[in-house]
Amino acid sequence: MSAAGNHWAVSNALKYWTFYNLSEQDVRLLLLTFSDNELKLAKICLQNDSNWYSVFHPDFAGLLKKENREAYASSEGYPAITESSDTAPDTGFFGMKSGSKVVHPRLYNRIEKEIPCVILLNDKEFRSTTIDLSEGGFYFKEVVPEWVAGYFLVNVDSKFQLMCSLVEDQKEKARVQIVSEEGDPQYVAYKDWLTSLV
Repeated sequence: MSAAGNHWAVSNALKYWTFYNLSEQDVRLLLLTFSDNELKLAKICLQNDSNWYSVFHPDFAGLLKKENREAYASSEGYPAITESSDTAPDTGFFGMKSGSKVVHPRLYNRIEKEIPCVILLNDKEFRSTTIDLSEGGFYFKEVVPEWVAGYFLVNVDSKFQLMCSLVEDQKEKARVQIVSEEGDPQYVAYKDWLTSLV
C-alpha cells in the first residue's frame, strides 16, 4: 500500500458505483453518508496502489473517526433551516404525520401473483412463492429462514437476479425489499416484466 498517493478511489458495492480522483477530505465526507452495510462492503484505494482494501483496514482508520462527523455537524454561522410553502417536502411522498407517529404511504402497487423465487446467500438457497410482488419487493408464502440476513440475491421466476434485504420490524420474516439500483439492467428488465403481469 503506497502512502505517497494523493488521490483516492472509493467503491460502493451495494450501490454499484466507484468514484476516482478524490481528495482525502472528499473521502471522509463520502464515508459519512454510508450506511453500516455500505461501509461493510465498501472498498478504498490510493492512486497507484495494486489492491483495494476494506475501509476498516488499520491504515485507513483515521477516515472513519468520530471527529470527522463532528467537523460537519456544527451549524455555527449558518442560518436556521425553515420550511416555507415553496420548500416544504411533499408529505404525500415522504410520509404523513399522524400525532407522533409517521404513516408512510405505499410507494408501489402490489400485484397479487404466485411467482417462484429463490433467495441465494453464501451457497445456500431458500425457495418460496410470492403472495404478492411489486417494484419495491416481495411477500413470500413461507417465512424466510434465520440464515438469511444482510444483503442477498433473489432469483425471480428464473428470469432476474435482484439485490434485496429483509424488511425491518416485521413479526414474521416474509417480506423482502429490493435494494437494486434504478440503473441496474436486471431491475429495469424486472420492472418492464411486472407491467406485463397486470
